[in-house]
Amino acid sequence: MSIAEEYKSIVQRLEFERQSHLDELPDYEDVSLAIKPEIALFTRSLRETIEFLDNDCTADQLSWMSEVFENISAKLQSWEFIDALKRAADRFPDACKIYNIRECISYAEGQLSDEVYRQRYPDFGK
Repeated sequence: MSIAEEYKSIVQRLEFERQSHLDELPDYEDVSLAIKPEIALFTRSLRETIEFLDNDCTADQLSWMSEVFENISAKLQSWEFIDALKRAADRFPDACKIYNIRECISYAEGQLSDEVYRQRYPDFGK
C-alpha cells in the first residue's frame, strides 16, 4: 500500500474524530487513534514522505498534516522535509492562508536540532 493510500485512511479517522468532537478533549493527542499512526507514517521513510509531498499530497491532506508538522520534523531532523513542505505549500496558496500552513512549517523548522540547523546556517549560535 502506498503512503498516499495509507494517509487517506488516516485522514478518514481524523475526520471522524473531528466530527465526534474528540479533538476538543484536552488529551486528544493521547486518545486519538489517528495522530500517532499519522506521525509514524511520515517518519517511517524520509524518501517516501518527500515523494508524497512532492507528487501525491492534496491541499486537504497538507492541511491535516500541518497539525503534526512539528512532531514529524522533531523525529526526522531533516531540511529535506522542511523544503518539501515549502514546495507543497507553494502549490496550495489558498489552503496556506486558510490554515496558516506556512506558520506551521516555521514551527516545524524550529524543531530542528542546532546541529541540523547549522547545516544550512553555519553561523547559527555563534
